[in-house]
Amino acid sequence: MSYLVLARKWRPQGFDDLVGQEPITRILKNSISQKKIAHAYIFSGPRGVGKTSTARILAKALNCKNGPTPSPCGTCASCTAVKDGTSIDVLEIDGASNNSVEDVRDLREGVKYTPLGGRYKIYIIDEAHMLSPSAFNALLKTLEEPPPHAIFVLATTAPRKIPATIFSRCQHLPFRRISAQNIKERLRHIASSDGIKISDSAIDMVARAADGSMRDSLTILDQVTAFSSEIDAEGVKDLLGIADTGMLAEISTAVINGDREKIVSVIAELVDKGADLKPFVKDLVGFFRNLLIAKFVKKPEELLELSEDEIKIVGRILPKISPDLLMLMLSEMVKAELDVRSSFSPRLSLEMSLIRISFLSTLKPVQEAIDNIDALIRGQASGVSGQMSGVREEKADARTHELGPEPQNLKPKAAPSTPLDGSSLLTAIIEKMEDPRITSKLSKAKPLLTENVLTLTFNSNEAELFAEAIRKNSHLIEQIVSDILKTPAKLKIEIMTKKIIRKKDLKDKVLTDPAVKEVIELFDGRIIDVKLKENTGGENKDV
Repeated sequence: MSYLVLARKWRPQGFDDLVGQEPITRILKNSISQKKIAHAYIFSGPRGVGKTSTARILAKALNCKNGPTPSPCGTCASCTAVKDGTSIDVLEIDGASNNSVEDVRDLREGVKYTPLGGRYKIYIIDEAHMLSPSAFNALLKTLEEPPPHAIFVLATTAPRKIPATIFSRCQHLPFRRISAQNIKERLRHIASSDGIKISDSAIDMVARAADGSMRDSLTILDQVTAFSSEIDAEGVKDLLGIADTGMLAEISTAVINGDREKIVSVIAELVDKGADLKPFVKDLVGFFRNLLIAKFVKKPEELLELSEDEIKIVGRILPKISPDLLMLMLSEMVKAELDVRSSFSPRLSLEMSLIRISFLSTLKPVQEAIDNIDALIRGQASGVSGQMSGVREEKADARTHELGPEPQNLKPKAAPSTPLDGSSLLTAIIEKMEDPRITSKLSKAKPLLTENVLTLTFNSNEAELFAEAIRKNSHLIEQIVSDILKTPAKLKIEIMTKKIIRKKDLKDKVLTDPAVKEVIELFDGRIIDVKLKENTGGENKDV
């Protein structure tokens, strides 16, 4: 007897045998039990998840000698014929090769005749999306009003390609990818039943390589059993070309640390081993995705399909990279995969992409660059000489005679002996003044002591309220300053008005920031707009 591959040998024969499609099996079993069977179904989903197998099980359930029943016996003539593919009442049609309007017309002629051995005539159209538009149009009327003995099942991996007129006449059951955990459990059961010696780590790799497809996992298992009588993780990696987690961690760390020499040496090692770089870069993208998930999730082992050792490897890398940088690198990794996949020289493309991504590690975080720009603008705004516009300054002694004599209740006190700057000098003046009406206004000034000249600066909003009152007492303030400094001193009062900063000037200043320039050059970017925000101090507007 010829060898029967595992995918056929272990094909599900009943609804309870289907793995990972519990909602669909429940719907179909309840429909049969309640005798609410639809005349047409669309089974959609990825390859190898059980669409055609479910259609055959449905045919068994409807034509079983004990049926219609949600639990077909599997031993009667009808069930056996469906299993062997010899049932004359169950017609499987390949939509890819029988997609013409003539093929559908033949189907329409045959659907009129009653079943010969069972209760229903079941038409299973595989890859239904491959039918031509004219074939769909020819099928439309039959799907809308089929004979009571006819049931259609349209299986497809591309439901969007099926016309809406067909969709509206069918009951749609979407099949989902099978979880890695379900695939592992199924593989262990099959390996145990067939006496296949395979390690748990190898089963993990097979399940991961299957990417949600049960049929693919069985095909891979068939392949690795021919490779070795005792299957381990190393054998699966060698056979399938799966990247080693340690190698992925090594090159990922090199990219994160900006170690370009290590990047080139690891790629050279892969090439020497004969590794296919296209699946390798895909695995690398998946590794960075795992890093991203582990960075934001408290218990990554519950979401990531990784072994305990692989979780530890991921955990050791996480402290080396910030979330912002990790997201940026992952975004660039996705682009790198596209470049490598379509490149005439995958090695060159991979080297260039990873080296380019490694330069991201030298960039400052976005917030830090913004803070630097803010500091640059704020520094220019706070400099009195640079930001003064429309300054009015008058010497206090020139105004003294016009504004009248000083109040008699304001008298200076003794001066300290320690040298002072502008702020501490103003504090000392306030302490010596006895009139709270004057001290409250002095506290609003920005002081600057240059040699023996004390400059008090007020912004334009405070000028009328505070500056004029200070001028009226300028002679007394000068006397206090002279006593404190123990040398003749002068008082200057200035009013600072807001300088209008054009957006073009701000944009030019932003472009001079080294971090911004490096980002623009690295990613071939450009600055679209520069927005202003209110300064917390209420003085000027910053970038």
